[in-house]
Amino acid sequence: MPNYALVVEYDGALFYGWQKQKKLKTVQGTLDEALAVVLRRNPPSRIFVAGRTDTGVHSLGMVCNFRTLEPIPNLHKLIVSINALSGKGVSIRNAIEVPNEFHSRFSCDAREYVYQIYHGKYENPLLKNRAYWLKFKVDWEKVEKELPTLLGEKDFSSFAKATSIRGKKTVRKILSVNLEKDNFNGNLFRVRIRANGFMHNMVRITVGTLLDIGKGRWESRSIESILEEEDRRKAGMTLPPYGLYFVRAYYEKFPEINELYKPVLP
Repeated sequence: MPNYALVVEYDGALFYGWQKQKKLKTVQGTLDEALAVVLRRNPPSRIFVAGRTDTGVHSLGMVCNFRTLEPIPNLHKLIVSINALSGKGVSIRNAIEVPNEFHSRFSCDAREYVYQIYHGKYENPLLKNRAYWLKFKVDWEKVEKELPTLLGEKDFSSFAKATSIRGKKTVRKILSVNLEKDNFNGNLFRVRIRANGFMHNMVRITVGTLLDIGKGRWESRSIESILEEEDRRKAGMTLPPYGLYFVRAYYEKFPEINELYKPVLP
């Protein structure tokens, strides 16, 4: 069966997460409906995804894949048709045919997220539902000094939703983590994290903890001590979903996926 990969952008504020749910608007449900119309004589199989996002979480480059009974002759036409049918809030950015063994979730080696923070006295209306508005003073140098401690393979149970990890493995490997300041808007900051996998709310709790440390909430608590505790109660706040963006997925054995992320010009 032919196998196709898509890279999808979406506004998480308009959906109840990725996963299909009855009577709720989700990204998967929206794409399912569009594909069913476009490929009515060549129905797709289930859509698989690199990472299921929660309600409110955005995507700049989510990878998903599906199989069909027959080849799709024109992928550009497929993209245009899906985008026309999907409506506001979701858009296919690119599409390619991939080897049959490719699976957007199980073939994925790493995922990258960005959490966006607007640090200012007054709210920015253009960033509503796009960034977490932080009104308190933060020592960003202190935040940045904590980042190297997160790197490597460690037990991140302190940084995951407690009810979601019972009986599950909690070791993950963070490959890179950086604090970025926007070149245009000096009040806009981003924490960028790439890892071989994430647990539920892991990025939102990690960034929330970094901000609590930067605000001077704790005198003696650090990322290192919180990791050692292996206790969610020792970490910081869970930030809201609307500041979180899925950036991209990485596939070492399938370099052709890099083509999905190249700019598609008119």
